[in-house]
Amino acid sequence: MVSKKSAFTLIELLVVIAIIAILAAILFPVFAQAREKARGITCLSNQKQIGLGVMMYMQDYDEYYPMSQYGGCDGRIQLIWSAVVYPYIKSGTRYGDGTHWSVDGLFKCPSFPGPEQSCKYGVHLDVFADNWCDSQNGVRAVVSMAELDAPAEKIIIMEKGRTEGPWGWVQFATWEWDWVSWIGNPPVRDGNDIEQTFDCDGGASGDAVWAGCGMHPRYRHTGTANVVFGDGHAKAMSKGSILWYRNIYVPVGRAAEWRSQGWYPY
Repeated sequence: MVSKKSAFTLIELLVVIAIIAILAAILFPVFAQAREKARGITCLSNQKQIGLGVMMYMQDYDEYYPMSQYGGCDGRIQLIWSAVVYPYIKSGTRYGDGTHWSVDGLFKCPSFPGPEQSCKYGVHLDVFADNWCDSQNGVRAVVSMAELDAPAEKIIIMEKGRTEGPWGWVQFATWEWDWVSWIGNPPVRDGNDIEQTFDCDGGASGDAVWAGCGMHPRYRHTGTANVVFGDGHAKAMSKGSILWYRNIYVPVGRAAEWRSQGWYPY
Protein backbone atom coordinates (compact mmCIF):
# COMPACT_ATOMS: atom_id res chain seq x y z
CA MET A 1 0.00 0.00 0.00
CA VAL A 2 1.19 3.47 -0.88
CA SER A 3 1.02 5.89 2.08
CA LYS A 4 -0.18 9.42 1.48
CA LYS A 5 2.14 12.31 2.37
CA SER A 6 0.77 14.60 5.06
CA ALA A 7 0.56 18.27 4.11
CA PHE A 8 -1.22 21.49 5.12
CA THR A 9 -4.46 22.17 3.40
CA LEU A 10 -5.09 25.66 2.09
CA ILE A 11 -7.51 26.39 4.93
CA GLU A 12 -5.00 25.27 7.56
CA LEU A 13 -2.31 27.44 6.00
CA LEU A 14 -4.61 30.47 6.01
CA VAL A 15 -5.48 29.84 9.67
CA VAL A 16 -1.77 29.73 10.61
CA ILE A 17 -1.11 32.95 8.70
CA ALA A 18 -4.07 34.62 10.38
CA ILE A 19 -2.83 33.58 13.83
CA ILE A 20 0.66 34.92 13.09
CA ALA A 21 -0.84 38.20 11.86
CA ILE A 22 -2.94 38.56 15.01
CA LEU A 23 0.04 37.86 17.26
CA ALA A 24 2.13 40.39 15.32
CA ALA A 25 -0.59 43.02 15.68
CA ILE A 26 -0.65 42.41 19.43
CA LEU A 27 3.09 42.22 20.02
CA PHE A 28 4.49 44.93 17.74
CA PRO A 29 2.94 47.82 19.75
CA VAL A 30 4.27 46.20 22.91
CA PHE A 31 7.75 46.03 21.40
CA ALA A 32 7.47 49.67 20.30
CA GLN A 33 6.46 50.74 23.80
CA ALA A 34 9.31 48.76 25.32
CA ARG A 35 11.75 50.39 22.90
CA GLU A 36 10.43 53.86 23.74
CA LYS A 37 10.58 53.05 27.44
CA ALA A 38 14.28 52.21 27.03
CA ARG A 39 14.85 55.49 25.19
CA GLY A 40 13.04 57.33 27.95
CA ILE A 41 15.30 55.75 30.56
CA THR A 42 18.36 56.83 28.56
CA CYS A 43 16.99 60.36 28.31
CA LEU A 44 16.25 60.43 32.04
CA SER A 45 19.78 59.24 32.80
CA ASN A 46 21.15 62.02 30.58
CA GLN A 47 19.11 64.63 32.40
CA LYS A 48 20.20 63.27 35.77
CA GLN A 49 23.84 63.77 34.73
CA ILE A 50 23.05 67.27 33.47
CA GLY A 51 21.34 68.05 36.77
CA LEU A 52 24.43 66.90 38.65
CA GLY A 53 26.54 69.12 36.41
CA VAL A 54 24.35 72.11 37.30
CA MET A 55 24.69 71.30 41.01
CA MET A 56 28.49 71.10 40.73
CA TYR A 57 28.53 74.44 38.92
CA MET A 58 26.45 75.91 41.75
CA GLN A 59 28.87 74.64 44.37
CA ASP A 60 31.57 76.72 42.70
CA TYR A 61 29.36 79.81 42.44
CA ASP A 62 27.79 80.19 45.90
CA GLU A 63 24.68 78.15 44.99
CA TYR A 64 23.63 80.43 42.14
CA TYR A 65 22.07 78.88 39.06
CA PRO A 66 23.77 79.51 35.69
CA MET A 67 22.46 82.04 33.20
CA SER A 68 20.39 80.64 30.37
CA GLN A 69 22.52 82.67 27.96
CA TYR A 70 24.68 85.77 27.84
CA GLY A 71 26.80 87.75 25.39
CA GLY A 72 25.94 87.61 21.72
CA CYS A 73 26.13 91.34 20.92
CA ASP A 74 28.86 93.83 20.06
CA GLY A 75 31.05 91.07 18.68
CA ARG A 76 30.95 89.07 21.91
CA ILE A 77 30.63 85.30 21.97
CA GLN A 78 27.15 84.05 22.86
CA LEU A 79 27.22 81.37 25.53
CA ILE A 80 24.24 79.34 26.71
CA TRP A 81 23.76 77.43 29.95
CA SER A 82 25.02 74.11 28.56
CA ALA A 83 28.35 75.73 27.71
CA VAL A 84 29.05 76.68 31.33
CA VAL A 85 27.85 73.27 32.57
CA TYR A 86 29.98 71.48 29.96
CA PRO A 87 33.23 71.45 32.01
CA TYR A 88 31.43 69.53 34.77
CA ILE A 89 30.08 66.76 32.53
CA LYS A 90 32.40 66.99 29.47
CA SER A 91 29.86 65.50 27.11
CA GLY A 92 28.65 66.92 23.83
CA THR A 93 30.18 69.11 21.15
CA ARG A 94 31.98 72.24 22.25
CA TYR A 95 32.57 74.47 19.25
CA GLY A 96 35.72 76.45 18.64
CA ASP A 97 34.07 79.79 19.36
CA GLY A 98 33.15 78.66 22.86
CA THR A 99 29.44 78.16 22.30
CA HIS A 100 27.64 74.92 22.96
CA TRP A 101 24.24 74.28 21.47
CA SER A 102 23.08 71.17 23.34
CA VAL A 103 23.02 68.89 20.31
CA ASP A 104 24.76 65.65 21.24
CA GLY A 105 26.27 63.64 24.07
CA LEU A 106 24.19 63.89 27.23
CA PHE A 107 22.28 66.77 25.64
CA LYS A 108 20.78 64.49 22.98
CA CYS A 109 17.51 62.71 23.67
CA PRO A 110 17.31 59.52 21.55
CA SER A 111 13.61 60.16 20.89
CA PHE A 112 13.96 63.76 19.76
CA PRO A 113 12.74 63.99 16.13
CA GLY A 114 14.15 67.37 15.18
CA PRO A 115 17.33 68.53 13.47
CA GLU A 116 20.55 68.19 15.41
CA GLN A 117 21.00 71.93 15.93
CA SER A 118 17.80 72.18 17.94
CA CYS A 119 18.02 72.41 21.74
CA LYS A 120 16.35 69.39 23.30
CA TYR A 121 16.32 70.57 26.90
CA GLY A 122 15.19 74.00 28.09
CA VAL A 123 15.86 75.76 31.38
CA HIS A 124 13.48 77.73 33.59
CA LEU A 125 12.88 81.19 32.13
CA ASP A 126 12.93 82.89 35.56
CA VAL A 127 15.47 80.79 37.48
CA PHE A 128 18.18 80.90 34.77
CA ALA A 129 18.78 84.61 34.14
CA ASP A 130 18.69 85.57 30.48
CA ASN A 131 21.48 88.07 29.78
CA TRP A 132 21.69 87.68 26.04
CA CYS A 133 22.67 91.02 24.50
CA ASP A 134 22.75 92.63 27.96
CA SER A 135 24.35 95.76 26.54
CA GLN A 136 20.98 96.52 24.94
CA ASN A 137 18.50 94.74 27.20
CA GLY A 138 20.06 95.41 30.59
CA VAL A 139 21.62 92.98 33.04
CA ARG A 140 19.46 90.54 35.01
CA ALA A 141 20.66 89.21 38.34
CA VAL A 142 21.33 85.51 38.72
CA VAL A 143 19.11 83.49 41.09
CA SER A 144 20.26 81.38 44.03
CA MET A 145 18.74 78.14 45.29
CA ALA A 146 17.90 79.88 48.56
CA GLU A 147 15.47 82.14 46.67
CA LEU A 148 13.30 79.19 45.64
CA ASP A 149 10.61 78.31 48.17
CA ALA A 150 10.80 74.56 47.41
CA PRO A 151 13.74 73.63 45.13
CA ALA A 152 12.84 69.93 45.23
CA GLU A 153 9.45 70.74 43.63
CA LYS A 154 10.44 73.38 41.08
CA ILE A 155 11.27 72.14 37.58
CA ILE A 156 14.37 73.89 36.25
CA ILE A 157 15.11 71.79 33.13
CA MET A 158 12.68 69.93 30.86
CA GLU A 159 12.70 68.30 27.46
CA LYS A 160 10.77 70.39 24.98
CA GLY A 161 8.87 70.05 21.75
CA ARG A 162 10.54 70.60 18.39
CA THR A 163 10.41 73.83 16.44
CA GLU A 164 10.24 73.83 12.67
CA GLY A 165 13.53 75.71 12.49
CA PRO A 166 17.02 74.18 12.78
CA TRP A 167 17.37 75.68 16.26
CA GLY A 168 15.36 75.95 19.48
CA TRP A 169 14.79 78.24 22.44
CA VAL A 170 17.14 77.62 25.36
CA GLN A 171 14.37 78.27 27.91
CA PHE A 172 10.93 76.85 28.57
CA ALA A 173 7.92 79.13 29.07
CA THR A 174 6.87 79.79 32.67
CA TRP A 175 4.03 82.33 32.44
CA GLU A 176 0.74 81.33 33.96
CA TRP A 177 -1.21 82.03 30.76
CA ASP A 178 0.99 79.55 28.92
CA TRP A 179 0.14 76.77 31.36
CA VAL A 180 -3.43 77.14 32.50
CA SER A 181 -6.67 78.29 30.94
CA TRP A 182 -7.54 80.71 33.75
CA ILE A 183 -5.23 83.35 35.23
CA GLY A 184 -5.60 84.18 38.89
CA ASN A 185 -4.50 87.19 40.86
CA PRO A 186 -2.88 86.09 43.13
CA PRO A 187 -1.68 83.04 41.20
CA VAL A 188 -3.92 80.00 40.91
CA ARG A 189 -3.21 77.39 43.58
CA ASP A 190 -2.91 73.66 43.09
CA GLY A 191 -6.07 71.92 42.03
CA ASN A 192 -6.97 74.45 39.34
CA ASP A 193 -3.65 74.75 37.57
CA ILE A 194 -3.49 71.54 35.55
CA GLU A 195 -1.56 72.42 32.44
CA GLN A 196 -3.10 73.01 29.07
CA THR A 197 -2.37 70.59 26.24
CA PHE A 198 1.13 71.17 24.92
CA ASP A 199 2.37 67.98 23.35
CA CYS A 200 3.54 68.61 19.82
CA ASP A 201 6.62 68.38 17.63
CA GLY A 202 6.68 70.76 14.72
CA GLY A 203 3.57 71.41 12.69
CA ALA A 204 1.42 74.51 12.63
CA SER A 205 1.63 75.06 16.39
CA GLY A 206 5.24 74.00 16.73
CA ASP A 207 7.08 76.44 14.50
CA ALA A 208 9.93 78.59 15.73
CA VAL A 209 7.85 81.15 17.60
CA TRP A 210 8.27 82.43 21.13
CA ALA A 211 6.26 80.41 23.69
CA GLY A 212 5.29 77.79 21.10
CA CYS A 213 5.81 74.04 21.28
CA GLY A 214 9.55 74.56 21.43
CA MET A 215 9.10 76.14 24.87
CA HIS A 216 6.74 73.57 26.39
CA PRO A 217 7.14 69.96 27.53
CA ARG A 218 6.81 67.08 25.10
CA TYR A 219 5.53 63.77 26.47
CA ARG A 220 7.24 61.53 23.94
CA HIS A 221 8.26 58.72 26.31
CA THR A 222 5.05 56.68 26.50
CA GLY A 223 3.17 59.67 27.88
CA THR A 224 5.91 61.09 30.10
CA ALA A 225 8.41 63.94 29.90
CA ASN A 226 11.72 63.94 31.76
CA VAL A 227 12.52 66.93 33.96
CA VAL A 228 15.18 68.11 36.43
CA PHE A 229 14.23 69.80 39.69
CA GLY A 230 15.90 72.66 41.53
CA ASP A 231 17.82 70.35 43.85
CA GLY A 232 19.28 68.39 40.92
CA HIS A 233 17.16 65.24 40.97
CA ALA A 234 15.47 64.05 37.76
CA LYS A 235 12.08 62.45 37.25
CA ALA A 236 9.70 61.34 34.50
CA MET A 237 6.42 63.31 34.76
CA SER A 238 3.23 62.04 33.17
CA LYS A 239 1.03 64.35 31.17
CA GLY A 240 -1.28 66.31 33.44
CA SER A 241 0.84 65.79 36.56
CA ILE A 242 2.82 69.03 36.25
CA LEU A 243 1.13 71.74 38.31
CA TRP A 244 2.03 75.27 37.33
CA TYR A 245 1.94 76.82 40.81
CA ARG A 246 3.71 73.94 42.54
CA ASN A 247 6.24 73.00 39.86
CA ILE A 248 6.78 76.09 37.67
CA TYR A 249 5.93 79.36 39.42
CA VAL A 250 8.70 81.23 41.25
CA PRO A 251 8.37 84.90 42.33
CA VAL A 252 11.99 85.69 41.45
CA GLY A 253 14.14 86.49 38.43
CA ARG A 254 12.37 87.78 35.35
CA ALA A 255 8.96 87.26 36.97
CA ALA A 256 9.91 89.67 39.76
CA GLU A 257 11.37 92.10 37.23
CA TRP A 258 8.22 92.22 35.14
CA ARG A 259 5.98 92.36 38.20
CA SER A 260 7.88 95.45 39.36
CA GLN A 261 7.09 97.03 35.99
CA GLY A 262 3.40 96.60 36.69
CA TRP A 263 2.27 94.39 33.83
CA TYR A 264 2.97 90.84 35.00
CA PRO A 265 -0.36 89.45 36.32
CA TYR A 266 0.59 88.94 39.97
